[in-house]
Amino acid sequence: MAFDSLTYAWNHSELLRPALEGRFATDAHAGWSRLDTSFDSLAQAVHPLKGAIVCGIHCVTLGVRVPHPDIAAAVAHDPFRLVGFAGIDPLAHDWSEQLAQASTFNLQGICVAPAAQGIHPSHPEAMKLWQRCEAEGRPVISLPLGASIGSAPIDFARPSAWDEPARRFPKLKIVIGGFGWPWTDECLAMLTRHSQLFTETSLLVARPWRLLPALADAQSLGVLQQILPGSGFPFHTPSAALQSILTVNRWANEAGPRLSPVSLRAITQRNIFHALGIHPPLLAPKEFTPPQAEEPL
Repeated sequence: MAFDSLTYAWNHSELLRPALEGRFATDAHAGWSRLDTSFDSLAQAVHPLKGAIVCGIHCVTLGVRVPHPDIAAAVAHDPFRLVGFAGIDPLAHDWSEQLAQASTFNLQGICVAPAAQGIHPSHPEAMKLWQRCEAEGRPVISLPLGASIGSAPIDFARPSAWDEPARRFPKLKIVIGGFGWPWTDECLAMLTRHSQLFTETSLLVARPWRLLPALADAQSLGVLQQILPGSGFPFHTPSAALQSILTVNRWANEAGPRLSPVSLRAITQRNIFHALGIHPPLLAPKEFTPPQAEEPL
């Protein structure tokens, strides 16, 4: 049984129209509005797993929002496996109230999207949010949104943009979404600098020929334990994402690097809730069992 650190769900497609259509269509290789994003579909997709995180979204400048009650409703479709994270925009005038309300819906972390939201992670208002999250033990997922949106400031999506927050708030767990694509090397450099940083695989599982060198570099740099499994459902199913990770060596050439089956299995079975310091759902292990040692290349 495995985990998934990044999924989405919304019952009303107009919640995301039209600002994110280009990005989502790129990921899905089809119109995003035709994807099945319902809460029932999410519950069905995560059924083989021990646990998964479902992410809220809030981008004031783009007029996009999947609000707290909807994330709580998604979690209610399978509270045995799902944990919800609140979508918070640091530029929203009421972000502090929204963060407080997240607790009433039992949302244990927050999701942001700096490029899509138009705010650099070291912006003073954002730094206030990170300070609150560190004090309250809320991990932050930086969603891989914005790099493909023409109106978004792409530099705000760079993994290195998180360097100052990571230095200022060393107890804050931060997940750089999608392996930091298109800056995967920069993402890995950030993981080597900050042990409280993680990344996840959602943007590379559909391109295993890119996933393989990223994982091999992570292993050679000694940060493979900071890689979390992620599918980005509904754009990829958890089962397909996990299969992509487990079979990634198919893309190795004769002289190229490979990862051991033990190392690949350890990624898919990494306890994301323990890694991020949050309460697990009902079916996830309450105690963390370290995976077998990851073998060198």
